[in-house]
Order: sequence, then C-alpha cells, then structure tokens
Amino acid sequence: MGLRTINLEQSEIDCLTQLGENKPIWNSMRCRLVTPMYGGGVQAAIPDIKMPIRAAAIRGQLRFWWRLLAKQKWGLQGEALRQAEWALWGGMETNDTDGQASKVFLRVKEIKFKGKPVEILLRDALTDLFTEYAPHYALFPARPAQGQAPSIRLFKPDLKWELHWRLAASASENDKQQVLETLRWWVMFGGVGARTRRGCGAFIVETCSIQEIMQPISVEEAQAAGCRLVMRQETGSAKKAWEEAVERLWDFRQKPNIGRNQQNNGHPGRSRWPEPDAIRRITNRHAANHQPEHPAGNIFPRGMFGMPIIFCFTGGGEPADMQLLPKGKERMASPIIIRPIWQGREQWVAGALLLPIDGLFDLPVELKGNQTTTVTLWDSQKAAHIKPIQQNGGENSNPLDAFLNYFTKK
Repeated sequence: MGLRTINLEQSEIDCLTQLGENKPIWNSMRCRLVTPMYGGGVQAAIPDIKMPIRAAAIRGQLRFWWRLLAKQKWGLQGEALRQAEWALWGGMETNDTDGQASKVFLRVKEIKFKGKPVEILLRDALTDLFTEYAPHYALFPARPAQGQAPSIRLFKPDLKWELHWRLAASASENDKQQVLETLRWWVMFGGVGARTRRGCGAFIVETCSIQEIMQPISVEEAQAAGCRLVMRQETGSAKKAWEEAVERLWDFRQKPNIGRNQQNNGHPGRSRWPEPDAIRRITNRHAANHQPEHPAGNIFPRGMFGMPIIFCFTGGGEPADMQLLPKGKERMASPIIIRPIWQGREQWVAGALLLPIDGLFDLPVELKGNQTTTVTLWDSQKAAHIKPIQQNGGENSNPLDAFLNYFTKK
C-alpha cells in the first residue's frame, strides 16, 4: 500500500495534539441550574435525557452575545462584523467555498443531578409539575389544556454540568479577550434550553478556572453595550427573584388597575392597552357592551415585547382569534430579558435587561386571522393615551422603557 499525503487545517492539528504529549489546556466552569430548564433537546419543548445540556446550543448563545458586543462595544458593522464572526466562530461561506473551522472549542461533561448522572435519576431530574417550579407566565407553553394531563416536562433546578472551552493555537490575544467577555455576558444574562429570555434555564457558575468570568456586569457596562439594565432589591433565593421578575412583567401587561381596569365585582375589566379595541375597529366586530373606545387608536405596542401575540376574544359578536406577527416572519424574540441575577453571598435580585432596539419602532407588522392586515406597531404621539405607559414614563416614553421604570417601583 502506498503512502498518501494528508493536509490538516490548524484546528484539526489542535484536536490531534490532545492525543500526544502536548495536550492543549482546557478552561472549565462548573454550572448549576437555578430555574427550571424548558426543552433543550433537538425537538422543540422536548428535554433530552441523554444530552440535556448541548455544546451546540451553548455555542449558539455565545455567538448571539458576541455579536451584540461586537456591534455595540467593539464597533464592528456590516461586512467587517460578518468576517470577524466567521473567523472566530466558524461557518460556511455563502458562495460554496470551503467553510471556516471555529477557533473556539466547547465540550460539556459531568452532567449530574443529586450527584449522579441524570439518566440514572430520570424521575428525580424531570418534572411535569411546572406550577411548583415556575411562574405560569414564564412557561405558558407548558401549561396543559383544561382537564388534560401535563405533556411537557422540565428539568428541575440543581441540575449540574461542566462546560470546558479552549481556543485554537491560531487565536490571538484579542480573540481570547472577546471570548472571555462573551462568556461573562452569557453567564449573567443567558441560559440553557428555551425561553431563556423569560428566565428559564438560568444558572450560576459555582467554580471557574478564570475568575473574571464570574464578575457581575454593572449597569454602566450594560449601558456601554447599548443595553439598559435595571434590578430590584436583593432576596435570598433565585426562585424568589425569578418569580418577582416574571410577576412584574405580567402585572404591567395584564394586572387589574395596572394593565387593565378593575370592575366593581372584582373581575378584571377592559384592557388599558389599545390592541383589543384596535382589532374590534379593524374587523368591525364587537360585543354589544364592548364597543371600541380606547383613545390610542389602532396601534399594537405590546408587540414590542415579542411576537407572535395571540388575541382570543370571548362572547357573542366579538372578533375571531387573531395573531400579531412581524411582517413576513413567524416570530420576533423579545428585546427584554428577565431573570434572577446572582449578587454573591447567596444573594439574588430580580433583573431586567433591555437589548438594543434599533429599528424596532418602525418594524412592519401584520394581523393574521381570516385575512391578513398590515397594522402599526407604535406611534409615539399616542403614549399619553396608554395608562401603563403614561403612569410609568410620561408622554415621551415607550412601552419598553415604561416597563423598566415600573420594574423598579417598590
């Protein structure tokens, strides 16, 4: 048999050196789940007992946070941003040329619950009692239909795992610093699994080979990256902080005397947000006692918190169910992240982070039902006519800033 030449990329050489004497050094962090994890497997909403924490999913989160920092803090835009991301994180070119291997290597090890591998403690690590571990509003997709048994299971808090990472030999010192800062932002604001922007899958780093990753991000640092960070008072547990954060969001959108009126009989009254009456006007349908009257007109400001939004009406004469969607798309992730934030010394706070919202105010949206109608998301001239905004920010505010102002109220 003749000899053949094998050409290896640097990343492949790095991988092979693990088998030799010059093994590359892996950094590591030991993580512990502090809120339930929703989904996390290759199928939506389905946990994977064999691989509940996936390195590929963490890589996707890290790329998101790197991209945010690259745009807002490191000044990369357009083609320069794309090239820098491709060079560090890898990917395929769009013109069918060879792909680029990532300079960042990740692996997940030692996934355990109560000190044992999760597959051994399957019944202990998973639960379908989502009301015991989570605020309803954060996990409404897991809520079973009335009269039906729960079908979605969650990984309980206290699931533990180790994340190991290292950089290729070709990585520069700048690459290293960018990866470390990216990890730091993911640790504080990211998570594992789905619905992380509502606080699911939040975790704490118990030990880390590089201590600076565990340093909390300050309000000033968040502002320098184009974000706005607000926090409430300290509490003694992640669960309490999470419940408090989710409750503030629900209150702002739906609670009587805040997001809706309160009737004399104690039942919730009409919404203080304009969307229900806007739909009644657009469809020319309404119940006899629900004529559209909201003074803000036909705008849909709650869409700024994420879409789709499903509007369900009850009662004779009311519109059929409808969805609010970004035009030509199926969803828009919320620009607000709420979750418990670790403060050290076993102290936690309810935190809310507003991501950069460039272009959101002019985003084209549409209302889908029996027919599709293009509608207006926001009109700053109408802020004074929407009570939750007017009471939490005044005439010049918008729904997101008003919510952050409400979030910090005692």
